[in-house]
Amino acid sequence: MNGFPVSLKGFSLYMNALQEIGTVDIELPNIQFMTDTITGSGIGGELEVPIAGLTKSMTMKIKKRAVNKQFTTLIAPIIHQLAFRGKIQMADPGSAIGKVKERTIRIMAKVMPKSKNLGKAETAKAMDTEAEFEVISIRIFVDEIENLHVDKLNNIFAVDGVNYLDEDGFL
Repeated sequence: MNGFPVSLKGFSLYMNALQEIGTVDIELPNIQFMTDTITGSGIGGELEVPIAGLTKSMTMKIKKRAVNKQFTTLIAPIIHQLAFRGKIQMADPGSAIGKVKERTIRIMAKVMPKSKNLGKAETAKAMDTEAEFEVISIRIFVDEIENLHVDKLNNIFAVDGVNYLDEDGFL
């Protein structure tokens, strides 16, 4: 699809693919590679080299306006399977009449709870509850095409279908 993303129209969060938690805000993980520093003869100083496919700890934050039973369930000390589904509004400058198009986005994650801030109780105000999770695996699909798959327990770090941890392939 030609065009460029304008904005995210919103997400709904589902637990175990069926139970809707509702509309949330999420802070996706910052993917940082593990590194090794190389020094020695023939190198002018130090070189910090990222290790292909090996990542540092990844965390995800989920924010909701108020506490509810479904969202509070996420603090149970187990591995949760979450699915975020939403739409991205696209501007199509090639369209003669300036059509607006949409792309679907789906993010699937296996997470473990690290912390839960229940928020604040104040009359006529949002509670702004927040939970933080350790990300075990994450998959991102745009228009149902998988763009990223990181699974720390199964040695998968795939970008656009290439697994950089596949011993028989890349390494």
